[in-house]
Amino acid sequence: MDGARARPIDAVAVLVAAGLTPPAGYTGATLVIVSAGALPLLWMRRAPLAVAWICAGVALAVPVLGLVAPSVIAPPAADALLWPPAAPFAAYGAMVFAAERRPLHRWMPVIVLAFAVLTLPDRLPLAGRSGAVIAIAVTYGLYVAVRERLRAELAERSERIERERLAGELHDVVTHRVSRIVLQAGVLALSAGDDRARAAAEDIRAIGCDTLDELRHMVALLRRGTGEGFDLGLPMPDLRPLVIDSARDGVPVELVVDGPPAPVSGMVGRTAYVVVEAALANVRKHAPGAEARVLVRYAPGTVRIVVRNTGGSPDAWVPVTGPGMGLAELRTRVELAGGTLVCRSPGDGGFRVEATFPTA
Repeated sequence: MDGARARPIDAVAVLVAAGLTPPAGYTGATLVIVSAGALPLLWMRRAPLAVAWICAGVALAVPVLGLVAPSVIAPPAADALLWPPAAPFAAYGAMVFAAERRPLHRWMPVIVLAFAVLTLPDRLPLAGRSGAVIAIAVTYGLYVAVRERLRAELAERSERIERERLAGELHDVVTHRVSRIVLQAGVLALSAGDDRARAAAEDIRAIGCDTLDELRHMVALLRRGTGEGFDLGLPMPDLRPLVIDSARDGVPVELVVDGPPAPVSGMVGRTAYVVVEAALANVRKHAPGAEARVLVRYAPGTVRIVVRNTGGSPDAWVPVTGPGMGLAELRTRVELAGGTLVCRSPGDGGFRVEATFPTA
C-alpha cells in the first residue's frame, strides 16, 4: 500500500530493533544472529512475508540452537525489554504490506513467531511482554490496512463519480448542441438552391454525424466499468444551456428550482434533461410567442420536472418531441428511469409536461 521502495522510517525500524538487541543479553553468535534478523526490515515493504518468515525463523533458531549448543547460543536475559526485537515490525509489515494476500499466508508467519515467543517457559515475563507487543503491532497493522483499503475505495468511488459526471455532460450538453448543428445542416442542404451551398451543408451534416459517433464512443469509454445509471448519486444536470438556447430562439424561459437539491442517478438525470429538451423544442416549434416555465421541485424521495408554456396555439401541438422521438417513446424512456410522465393541456391555451423521478 505504501509502495515497495524502502523509506527512512524502515531504516529507523532497523535501528530500533538493533538497539534493543544488546540489552537483551545476547553475546557472541546469538548477538550476530539476532542482529542479522533485524536487517531484513529494510525490505519490509517489498517482501513483507519473507521478512516475517525470517524473523520467525530467527525466533525459533535461538531456542533450538540453545538446546543443541548451550555453550555457544545463549538465551535472552529474563529482564530484556522485548524478544526478538524485530518481531513487532515484522508482524506489522505482514498485516499492512501483505494485505492483498490470502489470510493464511499473512497469518502463518505471525503465528509461528508468536509460538516461538512462547518457547521461553522459564522467562514468562519476557514472553508475556513480547506477546503483548506483537499483538499490539498486529492490531495496529490491521487497522492501517483497513484504513488504506477504505481510502483507496473512496478514491476509486470519487473517480467513478467524476467519470459518470463527464459522461453525462458529454451526453446531455455536447451531444445536444452537435445534434442541433446536424439538424440545421440537413435543413440547409434541403432548402439551398445553390449546389455548392448544398454540398457544403451536406459536408457539415456528415461531419456532425461522425462527431456524434465519436462522442457516443467517448461516453461509452467513460462509462466502462461504472455501469449505466451509477447509483452513488449525482447532481441534476445543468438545465441552463437549454434555457439559453430557447431564449435565443425567441421563447423566453423561466427556470425555478424549489427545495434543496438531492442527488439522482445518472439515468434519472439524463432522462430529466431529455424531457426538458423535448418539451422546450415543442414550445419553440408549435407555440411561437409563448412564454415557458421550467420548474424543478425536490421533495423527499422524488424530484418533479414541470415544463409549462402559456399562450401559443394548443391546436398546433403534436406528440413529437424531436426528430425520431414521439410522446410514447418519451414516456417509455421516463418509465425505464423509474419515473412517470403526464402531458396535458391546462385549458388556457398552453401545455404542461410533468415528469416525476425517484432520487438516489
